[in-house]
Amino acid sequence: PPLQHCVDGQKDRTAAPRRATGHTMETKETPPPVLKPQLSKKQLAKAQRRKDLPIDEHELTPADCCKKHEVDMQAGLTGSQVAANRLKHGWNRLTPPKSTPGWLLYLLQYANFFSILLVAGGLLCFIAYGIDGSDVSNLYLGIILEVVVFITSTFSYVQEAKSNAIMLGFKNMVPKKCKVVRDGATAILDAADLVPGDIVEYQEGDAVPADLRALESHNLKVDNSALTGESEAQERNADTVVPGDSHKAASGKAPEPGVGWTPAIEAGNMLWFSTIVTSGHGKGLVIGTGDNTMMGQIAGLVSDSGDGDTKPPLIQDIDRFIRWVSAAAITLGIAFLGTGLGLGVQTVVQSLVYCISVIVATVPEGLLATLTVALALTAKRMHTKSMLVKFLQGVETLGCTTVIASDKTGTLTQNRMTVQHCWYDNTLFDIPAPRNEVQRVQMMADKEAKGFQGWFKLDPTNPTFVMLHKVAAICSNSDFMLSTNALDPAAPMLDMAVEWQKSDFDLLGLQCTGDASESGLLKMVQFVRDAKEYRTKLPKLFEIKFNSTNKWQLSVHTDLEAPAGSPPLMVLKGAPEKVWERCTHIISNGEVHPLTPEWEAKFTEAYEKLGSLGERVLGFAYRQLDGMAHDYPYDDQPTPNFPTDGLTFAGLISLMDPPREGVLEAVATCKRAHVRVYMVTGDHPITATAIAREIGILDMHMEKSGRGIVISGDNLRDVMEIEDEVARTAEWDRILSHEQIVFARVTPAHKLLIVENNQRLGQIVAVTGDGVNDAPALKRANIGISMGISGKDVSKEAADMILMDDNFASIVNGIEEGRLIFDNLKKSIMYTLTSKPPELIPFLLWVAARLPLSLSTILILAVDIGTDMLPAIGLAYEHRESAIMLRPPRSAQKDPLVDFPLLLYTYIHIGVIQCIAAYYGFFVALNDYGYPPRILLGLGLGWPLHPLICTNGGAGDAAITSCGFGCDSSSNLGAQLQSLNPALNINANYCSQGCFQPPTSALQDPFSEMTSLGFRGFAAGAVAVCARTCEWYNSLGPLKDTYVAASADPASDFRLILTPGDVTLFDTYCNGNAVVHEHSNLYGFPGRGTADPDAFAETGAMHYWDGSFQSAPDLERQRYILQACQCVYFVTVVLCKGITALTSKTRRLSIFQHGIRRNRFLLYGILCQLILAVIIAYAPPLNIVFMTQPMAGQHWALFIPFFIFIFCYDETRKFIIRSFDATHVIARALYW
Repeated sequence: PPLQHCVDGQKDRTAAPRRATGHTMETKETPPPVLKPQLSKKQLAKAQRRKDLPIDEHELTPADCCKKHEVDMQAGLTGSQVAANRLKHGWNRLTPPKSTPGWLLYLLQYANFFSILLVAGGLLCFIAYGIDGSDVSNLYLGIILEVVVFITSTFSYVQEAKSNAIMLGFKNMVPKKCKVVRDGATAILDAADLVPGDIVEYQEGDAVPADLRALESHNLKVDNSALTGESEAQERNADTVVPGDSHKAASGKAPEPGVGWTPAIEAGNMLWFSTIVTSGHGKGLVIGTGDNTMMGQIAGLVSDSGDGDTKPPLIQDIDRFIRWVSAAAITLGIAFLGTGLGLGVQTVVQSLVYCISVIVATVPEGLLATLTVALALTAKRMHTKSMLVKFLQGVETLGCTTVIASDKTGTLTQNRMTVQHCWYDNTLFDIPAPRNEVQRVQMMADKEAKGFQGWFKLDPTNPTFVMLHKVAAICSNSDFMLSTNALDPAAPMLDMAVEWQKSDFDLLGLQCTGDASESGLLKMVQFVRDAKEYRTKLPKLFEIKFNSTNKWQLSVHTDLEAPAGSPPLMVLKGAPEKVWERCTHIISNGEVHPLTPEWEAKFTEAYEKLGSLGERVLGFAYRQLDGMAHDYPYDDQPTPNFPTDGLTFAGLISLMDPPREGVLEAVATCKRAHVRVYMVTGDHPITATAIAREIGILDMHMEKSGRGIVISGDNLRDVMEIEDEVARTAEWDRILSHEQIVFARVTPAHKLLIVENNQRLGQIVAVTGDGVNDAPALKRANIGISMGISGKDVSKEAADMILMDDNFASIVNGIEEGRLIFDNLKKSIMYTLTSKPPELIPFLLWVAARLPLSLSTILILAVDIGTDMLPAIGLAYEHRESAIMLRPPRSAQKDPLVDFPLLLYTYIHIGVIQCIAAYYGFFVALNDYGYPPRILLGLGLGWPLHPLICTNGGAGDAAITSCGFGCDSSSNLGAQLQSLNPALNINANYCSQGCFQPPTSALQDPFSEMTSLGFRGFAAGAVAVCARTCEWYNSLGPLKDTYVAASADPASDFRLILTPGDVTLFDTYCNGNAVVHEHSNLYGFPGRGTADPDAFAETGAMHYWDGSFQSAPDLERQRYILQACQCVYFVTVVLCKGITALTSKTRRLSIFQHGIRRNRFLLYGILCQLILAVIIAYAPPLNIVFMTQPMAGQHWALFIPFFIFIFCYDETRKFIIRSFDATHVIARALYW
């Protein structure tokens, strides 16, 4: 061709495309879409990527393309042009997207409310321990809280870290080297060096290094499956595309109705970046590089689809619950912190610890870990059903799915061309596809059986079919690859005759040489007669291979089965219209008839019928080469030297990528489950429609009623050209209002738009795909599902799940698992939250009613992240309660994971019952130790800090009537007194836990608050009891006589303030010459205050522990008793949780209907829960860590009545639910 130069420069590819209006070079510019000015540059770029690339080179002749790009077709670009183009367009590389550094992604895991609360709580524990190191429980609690946060956040990071592997997958698709023509010479360069305008040469096996416009083509075929999903390699040529050519069938398919503009992606003269040349060779012009390629557009769409990722419904539910619980925890914590400090009943350290305790009691620390483990176990179970879960949240999301946008090739179909039908004797027949001899016998047994189209099965003995079969068998170069190890040349070969007889042999799964259609024909031939045997009987003499010009394949054979002296047999296979035009006769019922217009009409009718099914149709013919020798020197250059016409037409055979086994049933299950299944494919609308009808995605009655529709890529382009956003959205809504939809000939941008618009309407969308073109939609979908066998690396990285067997039926199994895990997670959450009331209420009553604290903070953690974990996880193994695939998908808004009925049931119903049971055990245990419930009010804050002083009813009544606290205990009282006067020789532990009660008045200490008759009482004020010193005594004045006089009145509250004995001793110590000291005024307990100003002990009260009055205090014993009773409370909660775990197995059915022993893991978890409670209660090392003491054996029986009550209560609730309709107000109120 002459040199061509461009006069107007290279067109910017961001401009709008041109649509050809005729067969000339005249074009009409389409005005660019009106974009709203408020859109940002990033938004404009995203909007542009959702449209077809602005390419018009496919509508230009090769010479005009070169002219446009200012390149010489023979010499290529010059060095200066390359430099200028590179400066303008950059390198042929994909721009990597911005990514979050791993360290920042990890730190973000600590940013959720639960983590912040627990981290803050842990830090406050460390601060409290630093201020007061005597309470080591604060240290233990802080460590446990931080460890819980660390483990949970680290696990979340591992699950959420979506690395840059998606873009790495695109990068790995870039060809390394390519052959380029520059400055008149051919060179091998890195593909990254290419610029628009370069001339590239390619041949079989090459990966296309950029977007190319074919300039020369020689038998060229390209595998576009990664981009379009077409299972067959597509022919490519250098012809200019004109309007009306876009849907012309190049492979025997009927043309698509409607003539219009040809999108570049459907043009037969375009080669796309990263696709593979499967045959032929040619030369092309680079028209796009890097981000400006079709693959670059897809990579950009993948990046776009990650912007504002929609959180899975489960995560939305959990986030919502976390916010609610965190707000409640913070509010309660701050409120009680302020209460403790404001009322002055607690020190700063005590208030901080109390605030932490309230937060810990409110927050279910083990919930996130439980959910994660439960999801992981479900993911493991799904792996056994051929679904690999990459992101655990996707397990439940699949159960919420309302729309499945499924790719066709490889998912709904088998991704292999298989013979479906044939036409001979003027009749259409169904051809079965058995995998082995056992299946063949079964399929052919019923002669009256009909296929999906209502056609009878073929008769292998029919003479016409025998001839058709012979032509199909020998007019082929395909063969089986029978090596048992393709990587080992010495590996043994399969014996086809032996293997064919085995019931587990899969003929259809065997790899073959040749293209998809050749392989399909070979497998059809094999089940009737061994192809190798056929070819041995009819050795090949000569062959003309298929080419894009002839569109047929021809071969000449010697028929050793024919009578001696028979001439060579010529057979022909190819496009039906090309084969038919070379025929003069047709075989029917074993007899040859001349072709007539009637036969041509019958042929056309059959051809169009098969083509309308979306099947690839091939014609077959033969001829006896009478008068020609078998050793004739056959040749086809420049033209055949033997006749290639005058053939006898044998028949038609059609092939299609057939539906997978089980897909029809799976689609039907989706319909029953109220899940819409859309077919979204890049394949031809006719093919897509045929498959959709066969598997039930598109029903005829739905089409006729207007509820089913087929939408092509051209329809979507028309929608996107609507400038008014409201009108465009309304059109999308109209399309998606159909119940059954098939999207065909769609681009990656179209797939992404389909997903986005469904999500806009509130649908939960699952997308399946295997190609690079599916990556944007896979990433944008609520749940992306890639194919494990046929899927490209990019699609696998973009997806949330991988379908290991590429079978759509496995997705339905996944939906069922997703719905089941939602039910089970709801049960786990319900079970987990029931312990919150018995954990939180003790702290509320501790401050509000001053009851002794029945459960320590560290025991709360023992429940939440200890005993509760295994039963909660065990509920994830629960079997389904009902036909979950008959109900609609759950709505995240209407049916959240944690809703009001569940909270009502957990916090008010079962939670309160558990709390009552636990307090019952706590009070009974305290009563057994001598502390009846009636005396406990007001003692809670001081119980672990000060010894109790109690009174009884008097007159021989041993039962105590009230208890309180005396003076503040201080461990340094003895040392303080010793420092005032070393001569006193006072014990360092003197009155460190309160002073002892002297047995007689003669041994009475005047400075002590205790007399031989009991506690002095606070009638005269705190100083007169707790801060008795010489200075106080000498300052009494007239009160001295008043107090002494009152000592004679047994009914006076002042009777023990100052006895005559006290006066004698005071005078001796404070005013006597023998002991007077310079500090004698400070003798006693100067400055000592009360233990608890809100719980004063009465006059005459005595030390009390172990159920009797004692002469000396024993605070350690008092703490021991409280810890033992707290252990009873803890164990009672754990035991109640055990029965709650059993009742949680079902939400509606009786557990007798459902079965108690079916879930062995749950029973094992309850057993482990009990064992752990026993260890915490009785193991000495854990007694120290958890601050518990062994509980009495009889206290284990205290929960039995509540065991029975909880079980009966829940069974009654379920019975009431079953007795009413599900929509009844009572059923809805009781059903969680």
